[in-house]
Amino acid sequence: MIYADLFRKSWERALKRLGLPDYNPHDLRHKWATVPLSNGAPIDEVSRWMGHSSIKITVDRYSHLTLDGSERCRQVIEATLIEATFRVHMLSGFPAPRVPGAELVLAQPGSRGNRPLPNRS
Repeated sequence: MIYADLFRKSWERALKRLGLPDYNPHDLRHKWATVPLSNGAPIDEVSRWMGHSSIKITVDRYSHLTLDGSERCRQVIEATLIEATFRVHMLSGFPAPRVPGAELVLAQPGSRGNRPLPNRS
């Protein structure tokens, strides 16, 4: 195949000129899927980006990169407890305790942060 050979030679020259390791296009595609999944992107969305005909293809190949269910549950519960602690302290008028990482949780979309709670009387 003349085109495949031409591409391979051009690719190898480009990598050498740029001082990059001996990657192939498939390595780059794999990396492109790995980075968002390792950072919590939804696997169904990455599957769509990759053009996989079924999410099963993505799950079979990349599911080891996603947070496992128990770890994700732990994170959700921790975030909820931190936010609830701050709500209780806001209602009581006492200063909230210093909780490492609380500002990150309160900055998450959907978090009430330091906004006042509605009066429910």
